[in-house]
Amino acid sequence: MTTTDPTPALRISGPADLLQAIPYLLGFHPARSLVLVGLADARLVVTARMDVDDLADEATLRHTMASMLRGGARTLVVAVFDDDPPASGTGPAWQGLPADLRSRCAEAGVAVGVAADVADVLLVARGRWWSLRCADPGCCPPEGHELPEAPPVVAAATYAGLVALPDRDSLGALLDPVADTDREAMVPHLAAAEREAGEARTPVLRRRWELRQRRALLTAAAAADSRTVDLDVAVVAGFGVALRSIPVRDAMWAAADGGRIDGRPLWRELARRLPSPYDAAPLFLFGWGSWRHGHGALANIACDRSLASDPAYSAADLLL
Repeated sequence: MTTTDPTPALRISGPADLLQAIPYLLGFHPARSLVLVGLADARLVVTARMDVDDLADEATLRHTMASMLRGGARTLVVAVFDDDPPASGTGPAWQGLPADLRSRCAEAGVAVGVAADVADVLLVARGRWWSLRCADPGCCPPEGHELPEAPPVVAAATYAGLVALPDRDSLGALLDPVADTDREAMVPHLAAAEREAGEARTPVLRRRWELRQRRALLTAAAAADSRTVDLDVAVVAGFGVALRSIPVRDAMWAAADGGRIDGRPLWRELARRLPSPYDAAPLFLFGWGSWRHGHGALANIACDRSLASDPAYSAADLLL
């Protein structure tokens, strides 16, 4: 798995800055969440979020950490967002968390074959924050530190075009499908596109058909990267059928991975307009692109929906 710089550069000067940047890195304000920020050479690689209750599931956390390490992260900073007020600063419920997370990270590193560690574990509760690894009251007082109301990092994130939506449901709404009637209207066009694809019966004709689809998709993806594109219903249907072809899908995957296209605007448009199971491929491609750009939460939402559309769509398992 390769990665790219996930967002426009944000200058992070310390834990408070990182904590207030996290909603913009995720795309929404987390609540009762465990957020993992993956770094490599002080550069953000990827973020991931889990429900606090999922901490009881060791396999889920270990799998998430391993996925981040495979994506290039080597150091993790973990932030717990929980508005239950902590007792004595760190709160007894979280006292053992840093050692536990470091142990699980080390296990994930062994599984992936890399050296990895958790640099810090931070707790955010009701406008204050604590470092759970710091026992120095001069540095980390028992009452914690107050989060500033309008830090420069938030202004920088907003200026860079980053958005923090109210919650995870609001983030997921970015991928909500169009009206059922609009999706149903796609059915005859999909049937026509399937008939056209089926006419390529010989290996030579099939390769020619795949090449045409790849070229058309690359052109549309490049156009959608730079401006809003209004796609005709027949074009959307044709792309939906084309992306059911593994060679065509893989060509788009490779093009995005190699930086030839971003692709996410087109994949989002297709995912919202195509009915199941045709939306599975664009949802996966959108999820992959989101993961490469550091948006682990949105990637997970996209891949969850890809598998809900087509439970046999195994590529989506790569990001879960």
